[in-house]
Amino acid sequence: MNNNIVQLKEFAYFLRVSRNDIVHRWLESEEVHGIFLKHTIHITDEDRKIFYDFFDCIISVFQWNLTISECPSKMNFLKLLSKCGVGNFDFLNLFVSLKNTISTVFYEKEFLSFGLLKDLEKVSLSVANELSQIYEQIQRDEIDHSNTHSNILNEYKKAVDISNIVSKTNPKGIITYVNDKFCEVSGYSKNELVGKPHSVVRHPSMPSSAFKELWDTIKQKKAWNGVITNLRKDGRRYVVDSTVIPILDIDGDIVEFIAIRHDVTEFEQTKQQLRTLNMAMKNKVDELYSMTAELEEQASTDPLTGIINRAKFEQFFELEVSKAKLNNNILSMILLDVDHFKNINDTFGHKVGDEVLTEIANLIKLKLKRVDLFARWGGEEFIILLPGTELEGAKILAEKLRMSIEENNFASVGNITSSFGVGSYNENESKTDFFNKVDEALYEAKKTGRNKIVPLQ
Repeated sequence: MNNNIVQLKEFAYFLRVSRNDIVHRWLESEEVHGIFLKHTIHITDEDRKIFYDFFDCIISVFQWNLTISECPSKMNFLKLLSKCGVGNFDFLNLFVSLKNTISTVFYEKEFLSFGLLKDLEKVSLSVANELSQIYEQIQRDEIDHSNTHSNILNEYKKAVDISNIVSKTNPKGIITYVNDKFCEVSGYSKNELVGKPHSVVRHPSMPSSAFKELWDTIKQKKAWNGVITNLRKDGRRYVVDSTVIPILDIDGDIVEFIAIRHDVTEFEQTKQQLRTLNMAMKNKVDELYSMTAELEEQASTDPLTGIINRAKFEQFFELEVSKAKLNNNILSMILLDVDHFKNINDTFGHKVGDEVLTEIANLIKLKLKRVDLFARWGGEEFIILLPGTELEGAKILAEKLRMSIEENNFASVGNITSSFGVGSYNENESKTDFFNKVDEALYEAKKTGRNKIVPLQ
């Protein structure tokens, strides 16, 4: 859990943001349903608003450091409960259920720290004290001031004892008390627990380092909070959010430790399921991303030669011409065509023709720079875009490519030749005009004897 958490007054902001969620969970909790059923309470929409108004009072207590008696709208809440015959014990159970709901919501959000949890308990006890006094006064129209505080504390402790897993140990960690909830959750009887160390419910998956941190903290007379996995008597695991508080005598010495725990097994299981689901979804997304990337690559690659296809080249061509026009960049192009390629297909077959084209593509790739863009234009035609290369440099490269193809001994067909058109981009020339110029140069090379280079400025 994140321990770098908000302070108490900041906590009011988070209460207000989570107001609807907290009140909804509170009213839908098992404890509240049980009290409503016991007193045959049917909450109308108007009554529900009273519960929300009461929670706004609680927020004000945190935000403005008020007492609950300073918030008038609480009276409608107390009068509603009194009208329905809710006793002081059930009233305190309602309040404890609200506090537990707040703790659960903010535990899920990882906002609760040890200090904030202690402050929450302190303010909650103070509010419970005030509310109980007011509630008793509403019920009886009078109050016995001498006994109220003691009664409230006893009732509040009883409500905490019912709704939480509670145990006490001596300073050596030997259990001296467990409540019924502890026995219910662990499966052990009180006789099986009292007199034993807490290791009786320790799960083997819990590292020793976790308990060393716990003992190091509480021996310094500080409260410790954390999530612990325990072992039931029947061998099943359960998870508790634990707070261990050292109790000091008048001299400041530790006389016992009190541990209050909330069973969060279902919540932790849900978190694990969500982690598993998230991992599965991530893997699926990665798989889909990989498939998408593969499909995109397939859509932009010539399947025969492995170089980019005409459609992808057109995208880069448009971009490079725009950059050349805007920034006055140098840009040249080579368009080449395999001479008499139809004769190769007719004589040796299309399979051999495909092998020739693939071998030519591989020869050309060896002569190009990383920034040069090489694509199959169609059939036996290839195109090369040369950013940053002037016409003279393009002519030199074209000659190297022409000689490389002419001097290569193709396994099935022997020697072949290619014709080249070369051109350089001129300012304000359109993309189409630029390409047509180079295409015209290639046509001129083929028309005037093939196996040659024709450049056009």
